Amino acid sequence: MSIFWSAVMTVLSAAGAIFLLAAGFGHVVRHREHRAVLRAHRLLPPVFAPLTTGAEVLIGTAVLLALLAAPAAAAPALLAQAGLYTAFAGYAGVLRVRRPGVPCGCFGSEVVSWAVVARAAVLAAAGAACAALGAASPLCVAAGAVLAMAAHLLRR
Repeated sequence: MSIFWSAVMTVLSAAGAIFLLAAGFGHVVRHREHRAVLRAHRLLPPVFAPLTTGAEVLIGTAVLLALLAAPAAAAPALLAQAGLYTAFAGYAGVLRVRRPGVPCGCFGSEVVSWAVVARAAVLAAAGAACAALGAASPLCVAAGAVLAMAAHLLRR
């Protein structure tokens, strides 16, 4: 049973890392739009835009590299990812309650919904669980990539 859950959490953690990279690179390309979204949120000043972008790219890269190169030593990167997703879940939850209807800023024009909050919470829990259980084989990282691509395609 432990091997099964380790594999599932590794798949979800890899997908979460890919989502971070996709969001981060999207924010790099559309940095003005990212700052405008933060202005619309009215929770953080736009000066935080490069910080969140940098964290997304750095942590997403660290998790993928750790899962592929040294799964046994991936716990610190996974815990960083869990922390970032926890912060995103809290931020999105506050936005959903205080400013319903504002854009999320994650992957374009998606509106902050409870599904956005749940996605961040699930990915935070998966990262923490993967760190606790130990990462599975790099094959699970490939499955995470497929899951991330499927989720992106189904969202459209």
